[in-house]
Amino acid sequence: MRTFLLFLFGLISTLVFSQKNFKLYYEETPNGFTILADNDEYSPVSALMNFRLENLASSNGNNKVFVAPPRTKKYVITELTVIDRKKRIKLGYESTYNHGNHNLTAYDEDFKYQLPFEKGATFWLSQGYNGKISHQNEYALDFKMPTGTKIYAAREGVVIQIEESFEKSCTTSECAKFNNFILVYHSDGTFAEYTHIKKNGAVVKEGDAIKMGQFIGYSGDVGWATGPHLHFVVFFQRLKERVTLKTKFLTSRGKEAIILSEKEQYTRYY
Repeated sequence: MRTFLLFLFGLISTLVFSQKNFKLYYEETPNGFTILADNDEYSPVSALMNFRLENLASSNGNNKVFVAPPRTKKYVITELTVIDRKKRIKLGYESTYNHGNHNLTAYDEDFKYQLPFEKGATFWLSQGYNGKISHQNEYALDFKMPTGTKIYAAREGVVIQIEESFEKSCTTSECAKFNNFILVYHSDGTFAEYTHIKKNGAVVKEGDAIKMGQFIGYSGDVGWATGPHLHFVVFFQRLKERVTLKTKFLTSRGKEAIILSEKEQYTRYY
């Protein structure tokens, strides 16, 4: 009896980055199909796959998160094997994907970050962790600084996304969609975002490997902002949310690193 194949197109949801940078697809095999991913991003990408299968068995299970390494082609998500060739086959899937390793829980909690501005400069931390203005239940930092202040990388990593096209600003959350930023991926699987940079304010590009202390752009007053400042946050990227993380900073000539406090000023001596 001839096998009848019906392919049901799935719903693919992109949450952060352009669909052109990550692609899910299938290839036929002698025993069924291979589900593959092309990840052209500079960080891992997590994909939640929910298969709708009839007369097919998945080698790696179903309704789970798969993690595709960065800069990889034809990464195998799962093999789908025909159970009975005399019966019809149905294949469909829904997927949701985003930057990062969704399953990651451990990171370098003792890493010593550098203050994200130049040597000899001093700036107030206008809002700290769980701040009352816009940081409720969030570990994020706001450094009050004039527009055009040079920003330096607090940690080495790879630039994976830049938004610098906006110049609109307002004091309500409706303007969050206009935030300009530089997004960096770290070796322990965390990300850092440097937010509210000025229009065309990045001096690095996507894919650049940057060093700690490297000049990366200019601060601004763009997006959801109550005034010129640099918003800095480190986080795990989950499929549909961020899990923000506490970080320790070097604040003096010594080697001690501390968690910064709101309404304090900090000088970079190194």
